Amino acid sequence: MTDASAIRAQLSGTPRELVHERQEELIAGLMDYVSQPGVSATGEGFPAATDRAVEEVKRAGLTPSVLVGDGRPLVTGHRAGPAGAPHVLIYGHYDVQPTGPRELWDCDPFAPVVRDGRIWGRGTGDNKGQHYAHLQALRLFEEQAGALPCSVTVLLDGEEEIGSPSLAGVLRAHPERFDGDLVVWSDRSVHESGEWCVSHGVRGMLRLRLRATGPSRPLHSGNFGNVAPNPAWQLVQALASLKDPSGRVLVEGFEDGREPLSDADRAAFTALPLDLPQVLGDIGLTEMDPAFDGLSFYERLADRPTLTINGITTGDVARTIIPDTAEAGVDIRLTAGQDPQAVFERVAAHLRIHAPGVTVTKSGGVPASRTPIDNPYTPRVARAISRVTGRDPLLVPAYGGTLPDWIFTGVLGLPSIGLPLANADQANHAPNENLRVDYFLDATAICMELLLELGA
Repeated sequence: MTDASAIRAQLSGTPRELVHERQEELIAGLMDYVSQPGVSATGEGFPAATDRAVEEVKRAGLTPSVLVGDGRPLVTGHRAGPAGAPHVLIYGHYDVQPTGPRELWDCDPFAPVVRDGRIWGRGTGDNKGQHYAHLQALRLFEEQAGALPCSVTVLLDGEEEIGSPSLAGVLRAHPERFDGDLVVWSDRSVHESGEWCVSHGVRGMLRLRLRATGPSRPLHSGNFGNVAPNPAWQLVQALASLKDPSGRVLVEGFEDGREPLSDADRAAFTALPLDLPQVLGDIGLTEMDPAFDGLSFYERLADRPTLTINGITTGDVARTIIPDTAEAGVDIRLTAGQDPQAVFERVAAHLRIHAPGVTVTKSGGVPASRTPIDNPYTPRVARAISRVTGRDPLLVPAYGGTLPDWIFTGVLGLPSIGLPLANADQANHAPNENLRVDYFLDATAICMELLLELGA
């Protein structure tokens, strides 16, 4: 097989030049791909969405496979590179979020348009545009050189937007397919400043449902007030028991197992640009949560767990009633080292003492994941970005959100590096999701340069 240097010599231009020569074709191809719905939460567009992902993998010159677990299929594609070259696993997802209210969109979410230098449509940034850039990089290598600089396996998840519940089981069932050296996932966004970045981890998440029950039906508050216990009061008192007035979590052992940031991670966070007044102003605030005074913006996001009330459902604000039930959704974002089940058991034990009439159930939980920032692959990823953009990327130790990264580091035991390829204002999960054309084109060139760097 041909090595990376020989493949680079066969290209008719630099990756960036090749991509820009083909930009109209690449944009049109992405728009056509986005037009296929694939909403994992509702099933809209399935199984055609899986078939379309298989088609794109074939076009990229890979041998496709469809692996089925308990949920939406995982689409994979593989092609071997030169003997001795690294084997990189590239992760993305072909499922998308529901569109939400159509009247809030400026276009049909599944009839994408190009306007103001952006492609608008559901899935443009999250995540079709990002993994499509990888696939088109592979296709360009096939057309230009008939070979890849390193071995590649692409993983396209069909249920990331519902938490990837079957992904770990599918990968465990086929270990021989995923015996790689490195995972590169492309999801989320570049840094808020607009700078490209390389990420090394995410927080985990534990989702809880709290429920209190009262009378067998809603009751007239005048006829039954002071007689029937009110489950809404039980619920709010249970929630209030979880934190003190300053915002400090009162669950015993809540942070047990937390692995503090390394010196290298802390230095990397310090180097990240931040306009805190602008960030807060964009969300209508002037100061951060006082419960974490003394911690920087990034330390709050990566180095501390959270406990958040997502919503409360009970009664009817328009009627004078005692409700029959009250429910709350709570999520806990976990840091590296914390075990979701252990944290759940600590919360449940706390509520048994402070709110014995309230039940708590776990509706989902995944651990955090972190790859050391000083791993040997990050400099190669950074060089790929700088070759295209002319600038060194920012190095991000960990994001505050959650992705199935724990599967790559924990189940597969591989280093896992995030290469976000979408603009920070992509409006993912919201109306008018979009992907900037210039980011998409540079992303495709970066994906080519990445494989050349890994295979060098």
